[in-house]
Amino acid sequence: MSLQIVEIHPDHKETFLNLYNLYLYELSAYTGEDIQPDGTFDVSSTHLYMERNELHPYFITYDDKLAGFILICSPPYVPSGIDYSIQELFVLKKYRGKNLASEAVSTVLNRFPGSYSVEQLKNNIAAVRFWKKYYKEQKIDFLEREDSIELEGLPGTYAMLSQTFVFSKK
Repeated sequence: MSLQIVEIHPDHKETFLNLYNLYLYELSAYTGEDIQPDGTFDVSSTHLYMERNELHPYFITYDDKLAGFILICSPPYVPSGIDYSIQELFVLKKYRGKNLASEAVSTVLNRFPGSYSVEQLKNNIAAVRFWKKYYKEQKIDFLEREDSIELEGLPGTYAMLSQTFVFSKK
C-alpha cells in the first residue's frame, strides 16, 4: 500500500475541481455555504492553483487511486514571515483512518522545509483534532492564536484557529 503526492497540472483541472466540490460540500457543514443554481459550489478562485508558481497543488493518491488533495501556498499568499501554508487538506471518506492525511502532510513538510502557518475553522472539530494529534505525534512545537475572519461570499464571521511552526528535515 503506497501513498504518493502528485502535482496537479492544468490538464487535470476538471478532476481537481470535481474533488474540490466534494471538499466544499463537506466544509459547508461548518460554513453554511449554499450550492449554486447549477448544483455546484463556487470554485472560481481555485483556477489560481493552476496558474501561479507560488501555489503548489497536489493530489493524494493511494495505491494509484485518487484519495484527496493537499494545497500549499508560499509568498505572497502566506502571512508575513511565513514560508508556506497548508491551505487545504482533503481526504475522501473511503480513505480516512488509514493515516493518509498525516503521511501527506509529512511528505509535504519534508519537500518544503521552513516556517508554516496552518488554519482550521474552530467549529471543524475533526480538523482541529487532526492537527493537534499530528503536532503531538511529530513532536512539533507550535504557536496558536484565534481570530475572527470573514469568508469571501459568505455572511458573518467565523472563528479560525491558526498555528505557526518551523519544520526542518529529519
